[in-house]
Amino acid sequence: MLWYKLKLSLRSLANDKINSIINIFGLAIGMAAVILISIYVQHELSYDKFNTKHERIFKLISLLDDTGKDLTPYEIGLRLTNENFSNEIPEIEEITQILRGYRQNAKVGDKNFTQIKCIYVDTNFHRVFSLKPISGRTTHLLSNPNEFVINKSTALKLFGTTNAGGKEFEMFGNLYTVSAVVEDIPLTSSYDFDMLLPFSGFPRQAGHRSLEYYTYILLKQDINKEDALLKIENKYSKMLDDAFGYYGEKTGSYVQTLKDVHLRSDYNPEFKEAGNINTIYVHILLAILILLIAIINFINIITVQYDNKLNQIGIKKAIGAERNDLIKDFLGRTILMSSIALLFGLIISETLMPFFGNLMNRELKIEYLSNPLLFIGLPFMAILVGLISGLYPAITITKYTPAAIIKGTLQNNQNNNLLSRALVIFQFTASFVLLTAILISQDQINYMKNVDLGVETEQVIAINNLSKTQRIAYSSIKDELLKIPEVSLVSASLHMPGGGASGQIFRLYGTDVEATKNYDEYRVRPDYFKTLGIKFLEGHEFTENQVDSCKSIILNEAAAKSLGIDDPLGQFVWFHEDKYEIQGIVKDFHYSSLREEIAPLMFSCFSHNLNIQFVLLKVKTRNMTDLLVKIKDQFKTIDPERVNYHLFIDDIFRNKYHQEERSQTLTTFSSILSILLALLGLYSLTLFMVQKRTKEIGIRKVTGASIIQITSLLFSTFLKWITIAFLIGVPIAWYIMNHWLQQFAYHISITPLPFVLAGLVTALFALLVVGGQTWKAANQNPVDSLRSE
Repeated sequence: MLWYKLKLSLRSLANDKINSIINIFGLAIGMAAVILISIYVQHELSYDKFNTKHERIFKLISLLDDTGKDLTPYEIGLRLTNENFSNEIPEIEEITQILRGYRQNAKVGDKNFTQIKCIYVDTNFHRVFSLKPISGRTTHLLSNPNEFVINKSTALKLFGTTNAGGKEFEMFGNLYTVSAVVEDIPLTSSYDFDMLLPFSGFPRQAGHRSLEYYTYILLKQDINKEDALLKIENKYSKMLDDAFGYYGEKTGSYVQTLKDVHLRSDYNPEFKEAGNINTIYVHILLAILILLIAIINFINIITVQYDNKLNQIGIKKAIGAERNDLIKDFLGRTILMSSIALLFGLIISETLMPFFGNLMNRELKIEYLSNPLLFIGLPFMAILVGLISGLYPAITITKYTPAAIIKGTLQNNQNNNLLSRALVIFQFTASFVLLTAILISQDQINYMKNVDLGVETEQVIAINNLSKTQRIAYSSIKDELLKIPEVSLVSASLHMPGGGASGQIFRLYGTDVEATKNYDEYRVRPDYFKTLGIKFLEGHEFTENQVDSCKSIILNEAAAKSLGIDDPLGQFVWFHEDKYEIQGIVKDFHYSSLREEIAPLMFSCFSHNLNIQFVLLKVKTRNMTDLLVKIKDQFKTIDPERVNYHLFIDDIFRNKYHQEERSQTLTTFSSILSILLALLGLYSLTLFMVQKRTKEIGIRKVTGASIIQITSLLFSTFLKWITIAFLIGVPIAWYIMNHWLQQFAYHISITPLPFVLAGLVTALFALLVVGGQTWKAANQNPVDSLRSE
């Protein structure tokens, strides 16, 4: 019996190929979108859960403010140890800290290796975070100050084997040993490393007194967690207040669970680019929206299909078919179509997954058997979609009596058409809102990437990965670089322009200590401002004569304004326990993202060449390939073995918006899919309505109506629906995008243009779909039209 009904269902689908293909194809696209976005969302929600103790691991966040505004969160904090912190809170099992070690170079034999990502850690790091040793020590991994832990990839890179425990390598001019090789930590980690360096081997790195360390706390099991976290916050807040309250800072702290670091941080995590839980919600909404539009198509097409088969249903009921049996048949058929759509959806997902992974900047995989979301969720989705899609048509169409169907005296079939129209209007409203969102978000991204930043970043190159000898020889390298005709200016800095800054405090000389304020700091060398085209409002930049004993600073406008005095130039400040003069004020420039307002920034001049991290060059040519060879050759004359890298400063300043660009791209594809699905639904509905009005069209042509008049008559109906969708969509799109723009301190104003363009594009596509059908109907021979009924 089941096989017989299955054959009947398949034969029914084959008899109405166009609508069946549209229905199944539409559902398949919707399901593919759900599968792809679900894999991505699941990936984002799984961050840090590979740590077996992740539910008991918490990250400690510092809060500081000196402006009277909200406390600002910092993921770095004071140096905490058992002695000064955790011994007083018995609920703490372990406390461990991390200090960034940046990318370092190593040497094995006569081979040099670069770009090894190092972090300094406490010796109990592996007792908090999950590490899987594969060679070398299996316990006490970080107990020896001269032995480092490396991951599997680094072992293969340095030694060509994972069995590298006990092997030696050179770093910082010293010889070290591999304590253990551990498995690479999963990509779903909020921290990352190639090499772990124990603080015990680097006392200087363990002894910083400012906010430098990332703190993770492992709580004991079976404790009152809320009480423990409150004790931690109170204890640490007091330590911050002891350290900074003296300077008039307001302080505080909070803890966050490890699994929240990736998606729910109100600061920018430095180890890895973070996600955003609101973006995840948007992606989930897009997936649901696409599936919903596909289901609406399904309902519309099924409804009009069965509207044409009412006589068959009436005859079945007349010869004894029960309503429940008919409903079961309907639902069985829609579940069959939904299952076929799922198979095609899986094929589409598998095909698009590599492209989708690149788009979202993630390594995503579809693992059916090991992933309950897919193993159980996909069959469940097929059944649920089949039931939802088929339930309304099944219930409404089978409720009529056989006599009413056969006599054609149905009173309520108009309701089906009204529902179909309402669903089509919903589809076009959703498509219009998505299209408007794309246009507005693209305008904002273009604005952020092209706005005048107040700094001339074009044709400025940064050379990094300098060796010790290259840093010491900076002055002679600068002289040689300036001899290259294409190089106009050369400077150096400790901080990357447009990158992170150090945090510093100072106050006007002679004022109370409570007047101390926080400032971002860039440490630079002479010619820095000319190289980057930063404009001076007053004063002048650092000179070579100042380098050895510079007691001056330069401020941006925001920093000068924060001092609250009329003429800051020439004033003295108390900085680094010494008296410094403000020798210049520069115009504000956007050194951070446009999401944030320009913060107070100070520049200091440093003398120690070993602190030089970047050599900056302003060049006069766009032929970078040949020029970069010349530039790097100059560095090689000092250290032939060193491999130096280059960065374009314009990229550093402009490419801060990857997350927005990825979301915008995903929204673009989602919008294309939703519009495509809406148009498919409109095509089927148009086909149905034209068939219904065939006789009317024939009569109108016989009575003298032109083809244009008939086409306009038919299209006016659809144009009315699109107009309604436009009127509903405008306030919705405006509200959503206005809310989205508020996250940027600097943003565009919403103009009518995106709404008009989105409306025109929606109407144009609808015209193309509907126009073809209506034009064909209007050109039909009226004799054939009248004969058809």
